[in-house]
Amino acid sequence: MNCTSHDLQNLWSRYHSIMLTAHVSPDGDAIGSLLALYHWLKEQGKQVVMVVDDDIDDKFKFLDGAEAIQKPNAVHTDGQWLYVVLDATSADRCGKAADLIQGKVLNIDHHISNEHFADWEFVRPDVAATGEALTALFLEWGVGMTAAMAQALYMAIATDCGFFKFSNTTGHTLRMAANLVDAGAAPNTISEHLEAQSLIKLRALSEVLKHIELFAGNTVAGISFTPEVLKHTGEHTGGYIDYARNVKGVDVAFTVKYISDNETRVSLRSKTVDVNAIAAVFGGGGHVRAAGCTIAEPLSKAKKMLVKEIIRNK
Repeated sequence: MNCTSHDLQNLWSRYHSIMLTAHVSPDGDAIGSLLALYHWLKEQGKQVVMVVDDDIDDKFKFLDGAEAIQKPNAVHTDGQWLYVVLDATSADRCGKAADLIQGKVLNIDHHISNEHFADWEFVRPDVAATGEALTALFLEWGVGMTAAMAQALYMAIATDCGFFKFSNTTGHTLRMAANLVDAGAAPNTISEHLEAQSLIKLRALSEVLKHIELFAGNTVAGISFTPEVLKHTGEHTGGYIDYARNVKGVDVAFTVKYISDNETRVSLRSKTVDVNAIAAVFGGGGHVRAAGCTIAEPLSKAKKMLVKEIIRNK
């Protein structure tokens, strides 16, 4: 069921226990949306747990409530709970957190590739971030936003539109961000925490930059996170794709990350090409300019398959 704002407002009153989850490899939008909704529901007197089947990047831990995010094996639920999937196109994207779902599901998302899997959904592909959709809902409901909520939502929006540099930035995006600043979000604090790099990470960056490869007349750039490279970077590799995307003349950037001998995780970004269509070939999706998928092949083979598909779509 595609919900209206009013439908959602009524839905919360029907449940006392609520589990919030988001996709694996959680980005700023996923984490910010989780935390903002968590703070609001707690204020309503709800029993709320946040579950993510992945480690949380240290750069997000400055946000109030981040320490309360749990792994699936630490949580117990039942059929009386409401399960809220944020910033994910399907329950499968939530990894083992999906195994905890025993009741009704609400999905709040902004991806054009959403699979419409939930009992209730609020899917807004016209906005830059799930955090933007949540901000609009809170404003419509007249919610008195706390500084913690505003901080989390501003980060959610800013990170998903490249701090207002990407083509998904609209007037609505900027108006929502302005409302959040008025409510207590501190853009300088958020930027400082997200941009701060330890010496170890800076040395890892120098290693990653050595592995940028160019294809298709230097219009496609890719980075391979092999086990050897992951020894330098650790598991959190999400931010590196921007270095490939920013190479002069590059239209499509990608990363391929080793998960196992027969599983490779892919991220895609572009300036003009529909990378959602490319990811869909491999069972993934996302946005026209940013998408991802997982290919059940070794990294080297997955990379060849991916580059072939990118070139075919250019």
